Amino acid sequence: MKLLTIVTENSRNPIAEVTELLTKEGVDIRDIDFNQYGSDAYLSLAVSDYDKGLRLLLDAGYQTVSNDTVLIHTEDRPGALATLSRTLAENGVRIRSLTLVNHNSDTPLVAVATSDNDSVRKIFADKVVN
Repeated sequence: MKLLTIVTENSRNPIAEVTELLTKEGVDIRDIDFNQYGSDAYLSLAVSDYDKGLRLLLDAGYQTVSNDTVLIHTEDRPGALATLSRTLAENGVRIRSLTLVNHNSDTPLVAVATSDNDSVRKIFADKVVN
């Protein structure tokens, strides 16, 4: 799954602007995460048409970064994320971002972006969704 991350000033009302822009152009938002730190705002989006969404956001002047993620099923138990992150570290893979996507199931889904997604797919071959 590819995520689009937008870094902007919160004073722009980025959630309203971004959602309206994408909706107007027929791009469906599949997942959205918003955080504000001081005067900066960070939005991470998964959209129905990645290439079109990226183009629209860049054309609208948003500082947008692409983040290719690997979706991994993990166990629903304390320490599962620690085990996942330690396994990656021991294999020389650096985590750039990690998001718990779906915790309401027996096998939660984790989206992880790393320095080497191909290695992640090999290490967790039996648990990778994409």
